[in-house]
Amino acid sequence: MIEYVLVAVLHLYGDKLELGPEMVIDFYPTEQKCIEVAANAQYIVDEIKFQWNGFMKEERRNGHMVPPIVAIGMFCKPLENVPGEEV
Repeated sequence: MIEYVLVAVLHLYGDKLELGPEMVIDFYPTEQKCIEVAANAQYIVDEIKFQWNGFMKEERRNGHMVPPIVAIGMFCKPLENVPGEEV
């Protein structure tokens, strides 16, 4: 049974008071398993940065400025605290 969600929170350049968007990464049956993955999530952070850089380049070609990522936080949240209708 899924109980916890691993969430990446992006902090974008220029964000003063608020963190940037959240991305649901994966679902876990226990908080401990989620924390273990979050603690060793550099490969996830690297992939998010890689994809974000591609997104920034594409948007710039279309005339839209997208800020770069300053930092990425990985958090485990109880499933009931994550917005959405379906898992």
